[in-house]
Amino acid sequence: ISSNEENKNTMSDDPLNVLAESEKLIIKQEVSLLEAIAQNAANALDMDALGALGETANKYNIYTDDGGLKFKVVETSEACGFTGCCPSGRICCAPNHQLQLHIFAPELSSSEAIMFADRPCKCGQCCSCLPICTQEMTVYSGPDTGPPGGEDNSENQIAYITQPFMGGILSPQLNVMDRAEDGEEIAIIKSNAVCCIGGMCCDQTFEVTSPDGEYMGKIVKEAPEGIADVLKELATDADNFTMYIPKDLDTKKKAALLGSLHLLDYMFFESGGAANVDLTSIAEGGCAELNIKCCDMYCCGCLCPCTCTLGGGGGDETEEEPTEEREPAEEEEVEE
Repeated sequence: ISSNEENKNTMSDDPLNVLAESEKLIIKQEVSLLEAIAQNAANALDMDALGALGETANKYNIYTDDGGLKFKVVETSEACGFTGCCPSGRICCAPNHQLQLHIFAPELSSSEAIMFADRPCKCGQCCSCLPICTQEMTVYSGPDTGPPGGEDNSENQIAYITQPFMGGILSPQLNVMDRAEDGEEIAIIKSNAVCCIGGMCCDQTFEVTSPDGEYMGKIVKEAPEGIADVLKELATDADNFTMYIPKDLDTKKKAALLGSLHLLDYMFFESGGAANVDLTSIAEGGCAELNIKCCDMYCCGCLCPCTCTLGGGGGDETEEEPTEEREPAEEEEVEE
């Protein structure tokens, strides 16, 4: 009983205290079997709509360095949601759909979130020069009692994350502020790569600094290790991340960076597996076509996949036209 009372007091005093000792968090996205089957079937049949129908809400497990489960993250979103008259659900808009993320600490409570985040639907993978194309997320402290972003939770807002104008130009960037309007900037998250994002062969690192340029940590999208990770990377959009943060960093800033990590995942690493197999060319007498995404080229918020293609094509793409036999030329009349 005393343990339960202690947990309740922790949640009521400051639910973010569970982040106080954290300095390295390992984030692993759960694989959705339904989503993987639907996406690969859509690729094989060249039917994008089929893959959209199988899109499911994401779930993540967050571990400490010793392998212990620290947090669970659950996405809540609508499959066919609308914002006004505009579609904002997973089927039409993933991975840019409207969603809420709820972060639970199992050691405290499995039903009451210690923090949560709200992300509106945006036009993704395009130039971030207009508000409708600028990715953003608002992070709130728990306990999770009201609708994210609603009046009940406005006083619990701890961070607002957004892309700067033109998205950092050639290197993806997020600005983290303490409030949405006229907020004070508390961190800048920027990729250490130029014009290139993702890829299977190497880690993708995002450096976190204060507005004065001081080191605040880093977020790393891990490259696959071992055959199992390679297969998961090829066939699904489930990814692994590691977040490094100073132990003495303020818990609200740690919570803001954790929200930023998930926003980065939806922005850059949720567009499907790295390998697509198209079987439609077999019906034409050809062989299957394999597309492997090497990376995404990045500029001003726009993403352009860089892929290599193997196989494909019909058996006889061009049929030889029968040659017309020329009629013998008429003999010229002999002049008299």
